[in-house]
Amino acid sequence: MGFLSKLMGLGKAQPKGKGGYVQRDGKHALWIYVQCAKCGEKIPVRLRTTSELQRREGPDTEQGPGMYFVRKTVVGKKCYQRIEASVEFDFKYDVVDHKVTNGRLITCDEYNQG
Repeated sequence: MGFLSKLMGLGKAQPKGKGGYVQRDGKHALWIYVQCAKCGEKIPVRLRTTSELQRREGPDTEQGPGMYFVRKTVVGKKCYQRIEASVEFDFKYDVVDHKVTNGRLITCDEYNQG
C-alpha cells in the first residue's frame, strides 16, 4: 500500500463516528459530556484539538479504532469522584469508541436536558 493511501486512510475501512456526543466550539475546540455514576452530576469537558487530542501515527495506528484519542480524568463539583474517560475520535472528531470508569459518556442532548 502506498504512502498516500496510508495517509488518507484508504487502506482500511474507517469506523463510523457516533453522532451527538461532540459539540464543536470554534475551530480548535470541542465539548464532550460525562455523567458521574455516584451522584449523577453532568459534567462538560472542553478539549483543545491542537494540544489535548493525540493523533495515532506510525505503529500506534493499530492500537485503537480512532485517528485521535484522549485520556482524561474528570472531577465534578458535587462528590469529587474521579471519572476516567478514554475517548477515540475519527478524522472529523466524532466519537468512534469510548470507555468511561465511574461514569458514562452522554450526548449533548442528554446534557442539555438538565
